[in-house]
Amino acid sequence: MTEKQVYFNRPKFPKKYKLNEFLEFAKGEEERYELINGRAYMMASPNVNHQDIAGNIYVELMSYLRGKPCRAFISPLDVVLFKKNKEKEESQNVFQPDVFVVCDPDKISKERIYGAPDLVIEIVSPSSETLDHFEKFRLYIKYGVKEYWIVNPETKRVFVYVSGKAETTKYTFDDKIKVNIFEDFEIDFKELQI
Repeated sequence: MTEKQVYFNRPKFPKKYKLNEFLEFAKGEEERYELINGRAYMMASPNVNHQDIAGNIYVELMSYLRGKPCRAFISPLDVVLFKKNKEKEESQNVFQPDVFVVCDPDKISKERIYGAPDLVIEIVSPSSETLDHFEKFRLYIKYGVKEYWIVNPETKRVFVYVSGKAETTKYTFDDKIKVNIFEDFEIDFKELQI
């Protein structure tokens, strides 16, 4: 196996990367990678339904945020997670959330986002479901994401975690879901259905 061989949603063996090593590893590659606890994961290409849902959510957020200080982003764009600025170069977590919102302009660089987004929305596929529900969920919360949504196109369910709340709230694609980081905004999933 070559240095760059990895499996979908299985870490590259046995090397663990820090930020600069990972960026060098992934540079110029056609495949997309995430770094989770120092291990490189190749990301499977999303299907049409996944992209329709992500695109529609992104458009809703973009429309709402027009003229406001927060910004919406859509994958592929790296998000580097770390606790304190001095730990940035030591980071072992670089994700590409499907859709996300950043309200602190200091986190936005020309190449990537440095620090936790305020809102992260992941649209799961069978190959990413376990990572999204467990490992990435734990890391997003650890590094300060205020609100995390997991959207499952197969089951037509949405799981919403809000920082500081003990339980995840479950919704269906028939619901209007409040975006908790904003006082006056919700996404009507009935209108998003493809």
